Amino acid sequence: MFEIDGKTYELKYNLKRIEMIENATGSPTMAEMQKNKGMLGISQLKTYVAFGLKEQCADTLVDVKKGMKMAEALLENEGYIAINGAVLTALERDCPFFFLGA
Repeated sequence: MFEIDGKTYELKYNLKRIEMIENATGSPTMAEMQKNKGMLGISQLKTYVAFGLKEQCADTLVDVKKGMKMAEALLENEGYIAINGAVLTALERDCPFFFLGA
């Protein structure tokens, strides 16, 4: 969870969101995870955050354009390792289909 401007946000993913992220980045999620041992590039990481951010207890996700700005601020304030780890944790929690049979 992240606090931005006094509001608490979390990352939430589902199959549709992953498809949108893969279309935006031009790269399959699992290919990137395996190729780079789970370490996403900065632009990819911002995309994963922007497409997955939602205010805690809200039903809707943050607008992607706003999410990109928020992702950049989170990277600068929290650091790359913390944000990348949060994305990976959320992916594992929300998208177990990536890890079936592993």
